[in-house]
Amino acid sequence: MVNDTSIDRLDLRIIRVLNQDARKPYKAIAEELGVSDATVRKRVQKMLEEGIIKKFNVLLDYHKLGRIIKAFIGLRVQPPKLKDIVEQLNKHPDVQVLYRTSGDVDLFVEVIFRDMEELNGFLETELNLDGITGTVVTIVIGPYKRCPCTGL
Repeated sequence: MVNDTSIDRLDLRIIRVLNQDARKPYKAIAEELGVSDATVRKRVQKMLEEGIIKKFNVLLDYHKLGRIIKAFIGLRVQPPKLKDIVEQLNKHPDVQVLYRTSGDVDLFVEVIFRDMEELNGFLETELNLDGITGTVVTIVIGPYKRCPCTGL
């Protein structure tokens, strides 16, 4: 499949502004970039239609929600059980992201919890799945650059 979608520098500048504030009015974006609001509107619509912009999300302040423990969990998984494990973990509300990886682990799970007790409970119960042969837990101490999706 060939990707014939092309974007130019103005599209990238619009994306950058929307990444900072997806609720910013087209008129304000247009003024900032020195173009008409009709241009911004058409460009955003085209990027939505082409799937370049998938959707606009809400960025939560997890600290204000009392969720301050972020961890990355590497899972070693038996290959025939991978799909079942992914389906199970996808259902858990504290699982933010699941990645298939190469190397020492097969899955990389990003989770956010209120406290260490919740994290420990997750490790003891939710990761007690048939097919998980090992875990590697890394707790985030602090960010140098925050995640645009979680703010943590």
